[in-house]
Amino acid sequence: MEETAGNALLEVGKCLAAPIGRQFMYLYNYKSNFDNLEKEIGKLKDARDEVKDKVVAAENNVEKIKQQVKDWQRKVDSIIDEAEQLIQEKTNSRCEKETFSEVSLPTTREDIRLRLTNKDYEEFESRLSTLNGVLNAVEDAEAGIIGVYGMGGIGKTTLVKEVGQQAKKKQLLDEVIFVEVSHKPDTKKIQDELANQLGLEFKTEAERARKLYARLKTDKKILVILDNIWKELKLEALAIPCGNDRGGCKVLLTARDLNVLQSMDSVKNFQVGFLTEEEAWSLFKKMAGNQSYRIFTFSYIFYYLSQFLPL
Repeated sequence: MEETAGNALLEVGKCLAAPIGRQFMYLYNYKSNFDNLEKEIGKLKDARDEVKDKVVAAENNVEKIKQQVKDWQRKVDSIIDEAEQLIQEKTNSRCEKETFSEVSLPTTREDIRLRLTNKDYEEFESRLSTLNGVLNAVEDAEAGIIGVYGMGGIGKTTLVKEVGQQAKKKQLLDEVIFVEVSHKPDTKKIQDELANQLGLEFKTEAERARKLYARLKTDKKILVILDNIWKELKLEALAIPCGNDRGGCKVLLTARDLNVLQSMDSVKNFQVGFLTEEEAWSLFKKMAGNQSYRIFTFSYIFYYLSQFLPL
């Protein structure tokens, strides 16, 4: 954490922890002041949580936390525990302790494109084995780079988004990052998108690649989805760790051409093929009622039906 940020956090602790600590025994001896004690403890808890959120954000931004801040956190935790014990003993009642599924506010900006997956995804039997195969590869510690390939419009993007959703739901991953590459990849734009979703901030251009690489290389299990790749990309140039130096980072690629995936050292590749006749009709009927769906999707389905189905 920066010097100024560390000093600010310490001042919060000095302002709240010391006065409250001195008043604990005094307040304890007077029943009328128990409400005040609980109120002051509430303020201290709020300060503790605020500091914790800032510490988490700083750690996610690959900054080193000052030792004084860590010491302050431990001291405040001890004071709060002691105060709650005193209140419990005096009132002879059991304190309720609220539990949380999360201990801090998320600093990763979840991509809205992933949140829309459940609405867009259709669970077709012919795709189930591919979905499960990719999920198993994501869980495989040895598989650092995974690929999904198939013709344009076949459903690769929708499938990998669903992989990201299910992997998070099953707690296989801590974070999922989705970036569309397109046929004209822009290194800076891709890095900016990665950094934005990871909650990273850069003060100078010189630290961009270093901080992004360090953030992705942490012990957290992070899946980076690079969608719609047309030609070989150098992951190192994008500041994405790979190989034996990748930490908890995994990369999931989509491309039309298997050769592109293989050129990027993808160790497990999965093809997305055509739907069955029944599945194609089901998808067609659903999309026919959705006026906002893009016209090229209709063209693709009609073409597919005319080529492969007995009409």
